[in-house]
Amino acid sequence: MPETPPDISVEEPVQIYAFDFDGTITTKDTLALFLQYYQGKFVWGLKVISLLPHFALYGLKVIDRTEVKRRVMRRFFKGHALSEVQARADSFAADIIPPLVRPQAQARLDTLKAQNAALYIVSASIEHYLHPWAAAQGIKTVFATQLETREGRLTGELHGVNVWGEGKTARIRAEMGHTPFEIIEAYGDSEGDKPLLYAAKASFWRPFRL
Repeated sequence: MPETPPDISVEEPVQIYAFDFDGTITTKDTLALFLQYYQGKFVWGLKVISLLPHFALYGLKVIDRTEVKRRVMRRFFKGHALSEVQARADSFAADIIPPLVRPQAQARLDTLKAQNAALYIVSASIEHYLHPWAAAQGIKTVFATQLETREGRLTGELHGVNVWGEGKTARIRAEMGHTPFEIIEAYGDSEGDKPLLYAAKASFWRPFRL
């Protein structure tokens, strides 16, 4: 009798619904708001003034977006205790972000959650306040910019890629590893979201604005 062929099962790809955060889900850039919330308006203002030469270099295309972000993170967070930053991030997620969420974005998230879809927040903002906000929403997966920590303090450096532009799809691939996946839907509102939108089967540009 012929041998029975082995049972070779093919793993079904994870079907991802990917959302940018700032400007897509929210009405404002939350990273800029968090820096002010964390430091207070006066200190925030002084630090922004000290960063103006770096912003000028970016405007002249001498340095890129990621380098600007590194310099901003160094100025605001270098040497700060992770516990202090996270405590402020937790309160920011609970008190400041909810009123900024676009109603139509919330409705779409709620619909997909009811369908048990795999929701992914893919954002250039920092993970410290996105994780608690997402957890309150019942969203398990956040791929956001990470800040390096040593011995309980932030170094001011980025850990891994800046999750912007090609960094968004690169982060998804890195986190998924050998797990097959396909991006079913992607939602974005800026130049930095275009690689993510191009990678999706269906893409939505600024979809939640009235």
